[in-house]
Amino acid sequence: MKVAVLGCGAWGTSLARLFALKGNEVVMYGHLGKGHEDINTIHKNTPVFPDVTLPNNLTFSDDLSFAVADSDILLFSIPSKSYRDLSRIVNPLLKKRVHIISTAKGFDPTSFERLSLVLKEELNPNMIYPIVTLIGPSYAAEVIQDLVTCVTAVSEEEKEAKFVQKELSGPTFRVYTNTDVIGSECSSALKNVLAIGAGMLIGLGEGENARAALVTRGLTEMVRFGIAMGGKKSTFYGLTGIGDLLLTCNSMKSRNFSIGYQIGQSNNAFEVLKSNKTTVEGVYTSKYATMVAKKLKIDMPIVNSIYQILFESAIPSVTLSSLMARELKAE
Repeated sequence: MKVAVLGCGAWGTSLARLFALKGNEVVMYGHLGKGHEDINTIHKNTPVFPDVTLPNNLTFSDDLSFAVADSDILLFSIPSKSYRDLSRIVNPLLKKRVHIISTAKGFDPTSFERLSLVLKEELNPNMIYPIVTLIGPSYAAEVIQDLVTCVTAVSEEEKEAKFVQKELSGPTFRVYTNTDVIGSECSSALKNVLAIGAGMLIGLGEGENARAALVTRGLTEMVRFGIAMGGKKSTFYGLTGIGDLLLTCNSMKSRNFSIGYQIGQSNNAFEVLKSNKTTVEGVYTSKYATMVAKKLKIDMPIVNSIYQILFESAIPSVTLSSLMARELKAE
């Protein structure tokens, strides 16, 4: 099969390698001049994994038409903010029915829709199979090293989720399936917000007690939100829920945790966000989640507090004190 991976970041590269190791022809699409073209010469994506040699059947192209042409699988591994624009460009290039895999964790910044819905809206339904979202606790840097990782292929059509499961699973990469798209996409997006909060706590000098409390109470907020949106409660206790939450709230490998840590250390979000050049999905997800929570009257004090720090100039240390001073109640 031919697999087109749209995006040359760490996660896209790790998944592209897995597909290539299974004997597929894999083409990664990205912008020329950023070092990704080294994939074709020295078989390395030097900007993200300079020490990893990639399979010979994995190549790079800056020609989207070429990458998409005759592809059997199209994998979106780009920031959520780019989903709609790129899918609109891809749509007329589709000449045969293709399998679609989405890997970003967030929401559309304009419509605030889940990303699988964005792809559904922009891609010709006659040219695509049911969309599969691939999510779960997974650092690309560990996947590229063949360290054991478990994720979930989520689709409304179980048959399609099983297709992706079969094509990607290997000795160190295990794929489960799930049909609760709403719950999975909501939980995988919201955990980024809570990871920012966890990073803030550690940056402020708080300890593991505080982090454990945030993760536990934050999970409660995730469940409230997901059920209100139509998700299943059980989903939040699986890989796309608590699994992803535990991973991102406990490591500097997480961009969301890392940016939160910097904010906590400076006790101010403005300057940190101003100088940040990386994609941190949890920032705008906090805005979306707070907006929806207010509309649907969902009690989400932690997520709302993180939003206030990120967008309303609230001071992290003061906000933490306010959370601790809330009215006492049963768990």
